[in-house]
Amino acid sequence: MLYGLDIGGTKIEMAVFEQSADKRLNPVTSWRLPTPQNDYRAFVDTITNMVLKADEISGSKGSVGIGLPGFLDADDTIVTANIPCINGSNLYGDLPIKLARPIRFENDVKAFVLSELQGGALTDMTGALGVVLGTGLAGAFALNGSLCRGRQNIAGELGHIAIAAELQQKYQLPLRECGCGLRGCVETYLAGSGLQWLCQHLGSDYQGVEALIQGVQQQEPKAQAVFAVYLDCLGHFLAQLVKIYDPDAIVLGGGLSKVQAIYAGIHQAMQPHLFSNTKPPPVLPPVFGDSSGIRGAALIGQAV
Repeated sequence: MLYGLDIGGTKIEMAVFEQSADKRLNPVTSWRLPTPQNDYRAFVDTITNMVLKADEISGSKGSVGIGLPGFLDADDTIVTANIPCINGSNLYGDLPIKLARPIRFENDVKAFVLSELQGGALTDMTGALGVVLGTGLAGAFALNGSLCRGRQNIAGELGHIAIAAELQQKYQLPLRECGCGLRGCVETYLAGSGLQWLCQHLGSDYQGVEALIQGVQQQEPKAQAVFAVYLDCLGHFLAQLVKIYDPDAIVLGGGLSKVQAIYAGIHQAMQPHLFSNTKPPPVLPPVFGDSSGIRGAALIGQAV
């Protein structure tokens, strides 16, 4: 059996998979528990109990892969802003001892991209780029099926690239403070909370992203005006990534990946920010949807 854990700032999800003879992962069961954000012992105990429960369900001692927001630094300590109790911890060393088995850790976005590389939207792509638009914004690039991690494991922190001066001036965008400690990070404009902020910045009375998207679907002019600005900013951002990576395709993840209006307009939004003779690559939804990240974590655990 293969176990995947998707750890977020508010919830921990555990999924149990059975691998068929043709290497497909078939889901057996899954469940969620709240994330202990400020108690390291409670955090370790929560994961331990979830894995032991999975052992009871499967009747075996499954492999464990964990996807979480952040990265492992050169000293194998966790660096994350979303879960204070594990930031700077030796979770990498403590959990394998607690569970008496090897455990693989990976950034949650890289786990998502790995899943889409193996049977998903990015299958057989030479250069594959994933961008997650959710609570935050991050990405991962894979070349010939292998994830690019970089010297310090920070490759893919795309949300902390600065907003372009062109867009800042065009839409009179202030340099917003980011949780990473920098200012003007694109995450603060393009993640879900960024889109909500953009509504307020542009004088809209929509109270949340869901209400705005509903307005876009109903072709309300004020909603379409806000969304056009967002799409222009997103198109500019993705166009810069195309210039850097030149991927065969881009797959979107996170809550905003479900917004069909993005796929309908993103090529047109990217084109003005590319070279005149350059075409945008396909921008695709994830084949495995909300389950893709946890599926990727399970695949990573299998590789121990």
